[in-house]
Amino acid sequence: MSKNSILRSLLVFIGGIIFVSIIFGLSSAHKFYVNIFRLSPDQISSSLYNNTSQCKKISDCTLLPGDILIRRYITERTWLVDKLAHPYFTHSAFYLGDDQIVEAVGTEKTPEDEIQIAILSKSDWLYVDVENFVIIRPQKYTATKLNIIKNNLINIAKDPDYKFGLPESGYKRATCADLIFRQLLSESVINVSNAPEIITPDYLFSLAIKNPFNFNIVGYSISK
Repeated sequence: MSKNSILRSLLVFIGGIIFVSIIFGLSSAHKFYVNIFRLSPDQISSSLYNNTSQCKKISDCTLLPGDILIRRYITERTWLVDKLAHPYFTHSAFYLGDDQIVEAVGTEKTPEDEIQIAILSKSDWLYVDVENFVIIRPQKYTATKLNIIKNNLINIAKDPDYKFGLPESGYKRATCADLIFRQLLSESVINVSNAPEIITPDYLFSLAIKNPFNFNIVGYSISK
């Protein structure tokens, strides 16, 4: 490796530490690096080998309230995290119905609205270059459970005190995946006793693949 390559790699690493520290806080940044759950591209592809996709584009998928959208899509916010932490998927969202999603996006889109309700058809989920996505449909919803989860997520999105970040006692914080996971867990849509300390979109995918009776893969497109 040349001196210039080493220097560039070092600068990326240092920049990543600063970047993640700014987003998550210093103590949380260390926690993030040590405990993040991740899957490789090969693990993703092999996991989907026996699944039949109903759609190859998100815009062509027929979504139902409660569906979980996950994707790999590199933005300014996720670029360094992707380079340093190496997750496969970089973001997740919960479909409320009526073309609305709830997602924790941090300050990248709207600085004063880090967890927000967005219009799916007008969002970056439908950008042409979002080629890697999976849509997951939990099977253990009841009408009551789904309504409770939807209302909880709507209330969180409307609460200005809620921020994007690793969950921490005494603070209203959530990442995109943790936001969804905690709601599913609290309403017993999932039953998990050994969840990793940091919930990632990769982990949401892993839950669905390992529990095919509890989740359906509605559609996906993975190009690596």
